[in-house]
Formats: sequence, structure tokens, C-alpha cells
Amino acid sequence: MVSNNINEELYWNLFYLKNLFRDFKLLKSHLDYSKFIILGKGRSGSNFLRGLLNYHPNIIVFGELFRDRDSIGWEFPFYDQYLQSSNLISFMNKDPINFLEKKVFRRYHPQVLAVGFKLFYYHAQNDSRHLIWSYLKEQKTLKIIHLQRDNTLRELLSLRKAFKTNKWTNTDGMEEQEFSIKLEYEDCLQEFTHSQEIKAKYNKFFQDHQVINMIYENLSNDYETELKKLQDFLEVDYKPVKPLTYKQSKQPLKEAISNYYELKQKFQGTPWEAFFED
Repeated sequence: MVSNNINEELYWNLFYLKNLFRDFKLLKSHLDYSKFIILGKGRSGSNFLRGLLNYHPNIIVFGELFRDRDSIGWEFPFYDQYLQSSNLISFMNKDPINFLEKKVFRRYHPQVLAVGFKLFYYHAQNDSRHLIWSYLKEQKTLKIIHLQRDNTLRELLSLRKAFKTNKWTNTDGMEEQEFSIKLEYEDCLQEFTHSQEIKAKYNKFFQDHQVINMIYENLSNDYETELKKLQDFLEVDYKPVKPLTYKQSKQPLKEAISNYYELKQKFQGTPWEAFFED
């Protein structure tokens, strides 16, 4: 136990010193890598995509960096353990642009060829961190992976189930308990219309950038083909990748939604009737 602690402390010290030396150009490092964000919203496959990209030896993808004000969403165990000091969190909140430049899009080992993080539509909108949106818009070389889920009904269902179970990812591949929930018509209608509007809004917002629209359903059905396109977009050599998370539910809609047939009838003949097809 003592040995493990010493090794961990030594590893952290080396990690800190290497980053410091790179900042001062005392070790080989560079800034000439592809910078990108995974743009989207929850339950659209962002953890699945992030895992696939992080499997590539030349890509680093952080998590939802700006999800909360009281922590930094690195979503790497070592970063989460050692880079959550009150000073660093304060730095992220008070000077988010400098935080991005100094701590995220910093100097990296030459092996690193692409660095990004997840940014959802609703992150950093109503506080001091909102400055990052205009900053990112101005960075014309920033690449945008716009991750979207075609079936908004499944997206809404997945969100409600995640809140109910408090399980947001499946990392072990174990079968999950199946249960049904009721969805209100008004909630579905609001989500269906809002989803269309916000996708269009951010496509326009980043219209001057290199953007690749990544559809979750395509990614889920054939991730190898989709990742070939994505690696080319990020300007890294193709490497085969493997998922680090698993699909959370394979339950048919008619079993997962207790009032499925009622909702299906109400949305018949609307632009969203296809959402109810399994």
C-alpha cells in the first residue's frame, strides 16, 4: 500500500514537471495539433464517441469541462484526482478563456495530434464562463464535431431513465434492469420541436468553421466507418478503435414507454411519427 502511494506521488510529480517543462519549451512539445469540440447534448452518444476517440493513441478528449461551476469535468481519473484544486476551479470560473488556452489547449507531447472536449448547448450559458462561446466562435481553426441523435424520443427516454437510475454510462457491458416509464405528450412535443431548433441554431453559430455532423444512429450501427471519417477530419492517421462503453438499453420502445401506443397515435401524421418505429 505504501509502495503504491509512493509510485502514485512520483507519477504525479513527473506529470506536473513534464507539463511545466513543456510550457517552458524545455521538453519537446507543440501547439500544432487539431483543436476540436464535441458539440451536442446529453444522451446523444457523447460518452460512446469520446471513448472511441480516446482509444486512438494520438487523440485526447476531455469530458464536459464546463458542466459545473464547482468542479472541472476532466473525466480522466488522474486529472479528476489532482487537477481539482480550489484555485484551478476559480481560474476556470473567472477566466475561462485563459483556462482553455493554458490548461486545455496547452503544449503537448509531439505524439498528440488532436485535443478536444465535450461542450453541450446548455453549458456555460448564464454565468461568467459564457465568454467561451464567443471565444470559440472566433477560433476559425477549431473543428466542430456536431453529434446529434436523429430519434429525439429515444434521447428523451434515455434521459428520463438516467435520472431515475442515476446511471449515465455502461462501462462493464452488464445487462441493465428493464422497466417502463410514462412520457407526457406535452413534454415530448416540446422536446421534439426544441431539438430541431437548437441543432439549427448551433449549426448557424459555427457556420464559419469546419463542421462534421455525426449521427448517433450511424455511429452505433457502424462505428468503424464513422470513425474513419472522423479521424480524417481531425487529420490523424487511421487507427482501428474499440468502444469503451456499452449501449445502456436494448428494450423496445413499446416496452420502455408505458403509454407508448397512446403517444404513437397522437403523433401519427406529424413530422415525428417515425420516432415511434423500433
